This record gives sequence, C-alpha cells and structure tokens, in this order.
Amino acid sequence: MFYNLSMMKKFSYLLLLLLLAGCTPESDFEKYKEHVKTLASDEFEGRAPGTPGGEKTKNYIADHFASLGLSSFGGSYLMPVNLTGINLIVDESYFNLSVNGEMMNVNYRSDVVYGTTRQIEEVAFEDSDLVFVGYGVNAPEYEWNDYKVDVKGKTVVMLINDPGFELKGTEFNGKAMTYYGRWTYKFEEAARQGAAGVLIIHETAPASYPWSVVENGWSGEQLNLTFADQNLDRSALEGWITLDLAEQLFAEMGTSYADMKSLALSKDFQPVIMEGMTLSSKMVNSIRTSDSHNVVGYVEGSEAPEEFVLIMGHWDHMGVDTSLEGDQIYNGAVDNATGTAAVMHMAETFAQRQPKRSVAFIGLTAEESGLLGSAYLVENAPFEYRNVIGGLNLDAFPAIGKSKDITIIGYGASELEAVLDKHASVQGKYLAPDKSPEAGYFYRSDHINFAKKGIPMIYADPGIDLVNGGIAKGLELAKNYTANDYHKPSDEVRDDWDWEGIEQDMDIFTNFIDDLANSGEYPNWYIKSEFRALRDASRNE
Repeated sequence: MFYNLSMMKKFSYLLLLLLLAGCTPESDFEKYKEHVKTLASDEFEGRAPGTPGGEKTKNYIADHFASLGLSSFGGSYLMPVNLTGINLIVDESYFNLSVNGEMMNVNYRSDVVYGTTRQIEEVAFEDSDLVFVGYGVNAPEYEWNDYKVDVKGKTVVMLINDPGFELKGTEFNGKAMTYYGRWTYKFEEAARQGAAGVLIIHETAPASYPWSVVENGWSGEQLNLTFADQNLDRSALEGWITLDLAEQLFAEMGTSYADMKSLALSKDFQPVIMEGMTLSSKMVNSIRTSDSHNVVGYVEGSEAPEEFVLIMGHWDHMGVDTSLEGDQIYNGAVDNATGTAAVMHMAETFAQRQPKRSVAFIGLTAEESGLLGSAYLVENAPFEYRNVIGGLNLDAFPAIGKSKDITIIGYGASELEAVLDKHASVQGKYLAPDKSPEAGYFYRSDHINFAKKGIPMIYADPGIDLVNGGIAKGLELAKNYTANDYHKPSDEVRDDWDWEGIEQDMDIFTNFIDDLANSGEYPNWYIKSEFRALRDASRNE
C-alpha cells in the first residue's frame, strides 16, 4: 500500500499525540499481561525465596532487565540478601498449655501456630506463667503502657491491633492502625520486655484477615534475615491463638474475651496474671541458610544521574505447601505478580526514554516473610537517602475493571500525592484514602522501610469506586478477595479478569514517574508526618 505525504504526516502526528499522552499501545500492555500470567503460573511454584521457583523468578526479572540494557549496581542485577529459614519439626515439638496442672487440648494450626525466630535447632522453656497484657503496647507519646509489671520469663497474651480500633478517635490515631498495632511491633516489644513467650489473640475484624491467613502464613518454613547473633535476643516463642481458644482460657478465669478487651481499653489498664495457667514448649527446628536476591536495574539520568526515583514491587510469594489437599501452589497472581509485572513493564517504557534523573526498578524478595528484602536493601543501599527523590510501591492489583479513583494507602502523608493527583485527574480519576485504615496496610508493605529512612514514598492501590458498580461493588470485590483468595492457592489468574483498570493505572503511574524524573522538584513528607524530620535532616546533610 502506498501513502501520500499528507497521510503520513497525519499518522506521525497521531503517533506523537499517543506518546505525549503516555498511553500504552495495546501490544505493550499485552506484554504486561503475559508477565503476570508467567509469574503466577504453576511453573514458578509460588515464587518462594530460596526455592527453585524463587530462583526462576529472580532470573526471569533479571533477564528482562538485561534485555532492556538497564544499568546495574556492582555489575549484576541480582543483589544478595542473606536469609535463614526456620522450619518447625512439628512431630518433635510441643506446645503444652496447662490450666491448674491439667493440659488443655490444643491443636497445631487449627488452634495455635507457633515457632521461634531464634536461629538455632532447639529452643525450650518450662512452666512459663501466662500474663494478659492488653494490647501489648508501650507508647510514651500516647501516655500508654500495657507493661506495668515485670514479665521477664513469662508468656504474654495480647490483643491484635491498637486501642484506637475500638476507641475510634479518642486514642492513638483513631480507627487507623498505628505501628503499635502491627504484630511485628508486638513481638519486638515483648522481646524488649524479656518475655519468654508471646501469644497474639487473633480476631478477624481488627486483624483485617481471617485465621486462615495466619494459619497458612505462620506454618511451614519461616524466613528471616541471617543474624550474626542468631537472633537470640528475641522471645523464645512467638505465636498466635484463635479467638475460640482465648475464650476458653478466659472462661477458666471466670471472665470473657469481651470483658478482658474492655479492661484493656484504658490507660489505667493493669496486666492480669492468668492464675494457674502456664506454657511449656519445645521447638525443634531445621535450619536452612540461603542467598535470595533483590533484583535491581536502573536507567541512568542524563543530567542528575546521582538522583533516583524508585519503582518497586515484591516478587516473592508463599511457595508450595505439600500438606494441603488439592492445589498446593500459592500462585500469588494478584499478590504480587501484578506489581512485579508492573515494575518490569515500566522498566521497558523508561529504557526507551532519557530521563534527567535516574530511575531504578526494584523487585524485592522476602516481603511475605516480614519485608526482609526491603529492610536489607535500605541498610545496604547503593544510593544516598538524600538523593532519592521519591518512590512508588506497587503491591497487588486486582483486575476488577476501570475505577474513578486510585486508592492511596496512608493518604495525606506526602507531597507525592499532589504529583500523582495531577496525572490521575487528566484521566478523570481522583485520589482516595484507604477505606480500611484500621488494617494498617501502610505498615504492611515494603515502602515502609524506605519511609523509615525519610525517603518520600507513595503506596498506590487500584481504586474501588468502579465505573461499573461504584464503591459498593468495589468494596464487595475487595472483601471477597481478602476472604477467599488472599494468601491462598486460589490467588490465580482467571479468565474473567477485567484488565482495563490496571492498564489505565499503568499509564498514570508512568506519567507520575516521568514527572518526578524530569521536574527538578524535591517532594517532601507533609509537616505532620512522622517521617518529615528524617527527610529534612538527610536533605540538609
């Protein structure tokens, strides 16, 4: 076919408009979809770090970066993260919970999950007295201390979340979870208090996930960073018990879970000795060390190569559980093949551009094990904190169609929101706060480790104000995913996925990163943010 000059000019103009608008040609988005399907396939065996599936995953990402000609730090896209896996040998271990000398019938997984983070083959203690410590919070800035007695050598029993969840505005940050509500904090603080054992009572609403998430996530091999001191300063035992088991314990005390929670909702709360109740446990472990890797590549900036904009998502998921009947592979399609594919997709886009600042593309390992890959990376960062302009964290994108909004986890935190809003509004979308701040999602993904260094980060999720169905439909789909697919083998790519919303968001995120990489601006945390002082200090160095 022959084209006249006028037709060719029109075609060139239309192509230029397409590029300037940041739109993604359909063929390019098809590549994104293929990345998701590949990463979530059975071939990748649930992408657990230190397994054949994990090896395949990080090499898949690294090979993609190599094909794009991205720059690397130290000559390799694979940046080592030293990990230690602890696998409780259940048949050789025991969890003996006694009431007045009589052992209770407690079943592993259905009633309790427990283990140790001490990186040794056997940990044991006998007859540790139980103490109920409310929410297990010691927060001087809120004038709140649940540890008003000496708990050294004892087993502390506590509620999930923080008091603000129930008090709804009169304490802490209202219904929005603070870091004091995270299970990670509760275990850390109990260790600082010298507790031998720590038991968190699971309750679905304040935890924001069902018992099955705890059961699946805390059984099997548990990964952590490798510690020179073998993590011996942690409590001997860390675990969770069901609400039903807690009710049984409180009934033996002549009270109830509701009554004990009511007591805990006061600054004047005094820890309650659980009279006659003791825990004895032996944990026999198999220990495995391995090198996993964060996968990092970057496009070097043309004018300020030392300054970086970060795009990240965690590549790992939960691997294979051979104890399950039926499907044993945790494919992790939404969580987080979608986010990993987005990092790869945007890397391909920016590899064809020449931004003024460098743009780094980061696939993080061991997020599911406690944000380990990001924790390791920020402590061994190949860039200076003060030179990181900001970052975007992408963690789980349900393919539920187009929405009118983009959800910002931890909304109201930084000036990055204004930049993102500018590009979202061009496409008729608005930024919306997280509808479940009590779930503490802001503290549950990799960006938080960068935030703790003062680096402005934004954690964006797909919107739930759906074009077809509105907020009610979006909330219904989100709730259904959490209840039925989150951290379950059923998190798989399905034929009925509607990808259009993800495609639109990828365009917006691409333009957002392009803006940060070329504007010369230095966004900061808002004044009220707990990270603002850290940022100001690093920028003033």
